Amino acid sequence: MRHYSCDVCKRPINTQADVRHVVKIEVFAAVEDEGEACQACCGDRSDEADHLEEMQELLERLDDHDCAGLLDEGTVSMRFDLCDACRQRFLRNPLGAKTAKHFNFSQN
Repeated sequence: MRHYSCDVCKRPINTQADVRHVVKIEVFAAVEDEGEACQACCGDRSDEADHLEEMQELLERLDDHDCAGLLDEGTVSMRFDLCDACRQRFLRNPLGAKTAKHFNFSQN
């Protein structure tokens, strides 16, 4: 039998009596268009031209510069097990940002 513990509070999670929640986080570079990202390392590209010579040149430039590696660099995947109480706290504030206190002043 596998034993789980909450990654936040370190409390053991009994999978037969308690619910174990899994949080998966993936961090990667946001690129709207891969063509734009590869343009920096592979040169300008004309979407209107569809010639075999230009395709061959593009493939040669891709061999010289690993554009896919540039896009994947820095991608991180994380996985956490949470108990129910820590799951509820996580959902209220997933980024762990400190909330400023709001003061209610009278209108007089």
